[in-house]
Amino acid sequence: MAALTRLSIVTPTASKFEGDAELVVAPGAAGDLGALANHAPMLTTLRTGVVSANVTGGDVKRVQFAVAGGFMQILPDRVIILTDRALSREEIDVEAARADLKRAEEALVQKKGADDTAERQEVAWAQARLAVTARPV
Repeated sequence: MAALTRLSIVTPTASKFEGDAELVVAPGAAGDLGALANHAPMLTTLRTGVVSANVTGGDVKRVQFAVAGGFMQILPDRVIILTDRALSREEIDVEAARADLKRAEEALVQKKGADDTAERQEVAWAQARLAVTARPV
């Protein structure tokens, strides 16, 4: 059996996930990064994307959450993700996410080189939600 690390995904309003994981992969600000048990301690920012983890509970299964940026603290025995928004596959309305993506892409096109940070963030958030619903469990 692989060594395990405790994963916590927390938003301001709820603890979205708590469990043991063999591997946690998160969208770090400088690129995706993975954490295993006994990882060297570190703190990093997260960009909007998908957090994936191979969790145990009898069988190993993959859980995924769309996250809207945030922070990840890695300790030898624990990974803590703090984010404003985190949604699991069950919480995502696919049609709403598709509509949000279309609306955000149209808004991004309308900016034409102006400050488009908010529009890019909305595109990334819609894409992350769709990515979670499209991947097999």
